[in-house]
Amino acid sequence: MDETGLANLPKQVSDYYEKGLEAVKRENFGYAIELFSAALALKQDFAEARFYLWLSLWEQRRHHPNIFKLITGKILGFISMMGGMSLQKAGKTWEAIYQFEKAMKADPGNTAVLNAIADCFLSEGQTLNAIKILEAVPMVNNNDYKTLKKLAGLYRGMENYEKARAFYKAALQANPNDADSEHGIKELDAIKTLRGSFDQ
Repeated sequence: MDETGLANLPKQVSDYYEKGLEAVKRENFGYAIELFSAALALKQDFAEARFYLWLSLWEQRRHHPNIFKLITGKILGFISMMGGMSLQKAGKTWEAIYQFEKAMKADPGNTAVLNAIADCFLSEGQTLNAIKILEAVPMVNNNDYKTLKKLAGLYRGMENYEKARAFYKAALQANPNDADSEHGIKELDAIKTLRGSFDQ
């Protein structure tokens, strides 16, 4: 997040966020989780804090593997995921997000949970939150071409054509037979040809 974005945040939220980033750098992931959770409690639509919360959960799991926690996490994550899906179907999006985030905390490596959270944000018109949480997926599984393609489409919708092209290329690397990604790259190349560059 750039300096202007941080300056627009309430002071307490930006303090939690900055301290959280420092905790991540020091690999103090437990403390980082507390700080990013506190930032999100005060500002629910803070996309970067949500991404770094996930990253801290993921890194904590990777640095301190525990087979018992892994198994119970998968069970608890599945239960919360089912609850979230039920709430989502009932149109209770924010309650569904809360349940999906409980599933994410229990099982941060579950890409289906990350996609479910992103879909909820998209249904609320919060594209940036959806993108930030989806950017976690290739860190877990860089062969998930469907998510890579979804990210490309979202970036394209925001007219960030460079990132859209990069994600379409990544999707094609993961699945060389994906016609949608191939078509997406050709369309973006046509836009670039018409404009001269993506920056205009």
